[in-house]
Amino acid sequence: MASVNKIHNFTYTPDAARATAMLGNTPDCYNQIWHLPTDATKMTVKEWIELFSKEMSITPKYMVLPSWLISVLGLFIPLMKELKEMNYQNERDYFFNSTKFEKYFNFKPTPPETGVRNIIKADMVGF
Repeated sequence: MASVNKIHNFTYTPDAARATAMLGNTPDCYNQIWHLPTDATKMTVKEWIELFSKEMSITPKYMVLPSWLISVLGLFIPLMKELKEMNYQNERDYFFNSTKFEKYFNFKPTPPETGVRNIIKADMVGF
């Protein structure tokens, strides 16, 4: 959606789940702002698609859904209406700095290549 050329960094969901539990179980962390652990590698969405395609041994294919079409589809498809609200993440460069979390918990976020490999492997076994 929006642009495949904007730069992002991506959070591996198991890292986010683990980090949320760690924060919730550490009273010293209450009443502070934390970014969940996110690998610092900055990639375009196009590069993200290519990474998945490479891991799956397929040719990358994608099409861009313009923001205005998301608004129109939102009139008929409730999920698209919800996606419009979050589309600001796709219309500009968007990345997190989780250094505070990484230092406090001595936590190294999962790199994109490892995360993608784990996702594809999990999908192959039916999770």
